Amino acid sequence: MSKLLKAVEKAKRNRMIHEAECLDGSGGSHTDAGGNGGAKGPVAESAFTDCKPAAAVEMVEACELPKPIFSEDINLDEVELAKNRILTSHSSASFTDIYNLLRTQILHRTKKNGHNVLMVTSAMPGEGKTITSINLAISIAREVDQFALLVDTDMRKPSIHKYLGIDAEKGLTDHLLHNIPVHKLLIKPGISKLSYLAAGEPIKGSTEILGSPKLQELILEMKARYPDRYVIFDCPDLLHAPDALVFSSYVDGIIFVIEAGKTSREHVQKALRLLEGRNIVGVVLNKTEKESLNVVP
Repeated sequence: MSKLLKAVEKAKRNRMIHEAECLDGSGGSHTDAGGNGGAKGPVAESAFTDCKPAAAVEMVEACELPKPIFSEDINLDEVELAKNRILTSHSSASFTDIYNLLRTQILHRTKKNGHNVLMVTSAMPGEGKTITSINLAISIAREVDQFALLVDTDMRKPSIHKYLGIDAEKGLTDHLLHNIPVHKLLIKPGISKLSYLAAGEPIKGSTEILGSPKLQELILEMKARYPDRYVIFDCPDLLHAPDALVFSSYVDGIIFVIEAGKTSREHVQKALRLLEGRNIVGVVLNKTEKESLNVVP
């Protein structure tokens, strides 16, 4: 690090640098807008950063760290979160334990294989997949050695921002359609080690966008750049649009949510047939009783 600092001082004379780690050729770590540690060594140009490695250490100049839309964590309204059945620091022990158990089972089934990119879907709308996505991401972020990135990929009817009680006009579609770097779109929802990427404006033709090579490249980068971070995609239901089915081929695993007593056996079977050959990490049986949730292989 001292060599890098000397090189920067030599190139820029007395210029203060607070982000030299992002170009540290001696093994420093890059940090994204959500505060997550990442890949070692010089940082390659990507959707996450505008910093570029220099040809030699002596030529390194300071670069600015990516600036998200919100420079500070958003202060979420915990009363509204509780009404929306989102985990908070004041949630009951029984409610918290439900998602801690889900987290433990998911980590156990994925971590040993390096499967850190997961999607959450259901057969029909309204089965609780979005709440499951949010609370799973929060629970993972509470782990000592884990980070979480929550991504809304329901581009027809995005809703994560509504559950969190925040405005999110820009998001994933702005990166895919307008080349806005992801780091400028990340939101810090006031929960340590959790970042959130909204869907952006609802759009038509979302299936084509979700099947684009650009999105595939982004998902691969998300997976490879931060191995200590789980990426949770909240996807649309399977039986009303092909979006989730297209997206399912890009992820490491699928969490399938079923609302007990609501979804017909026929719909469940049809949805699971669509996912045949995909890695279903588990099936979440939601609303089996008050504050209850079961996960089956």
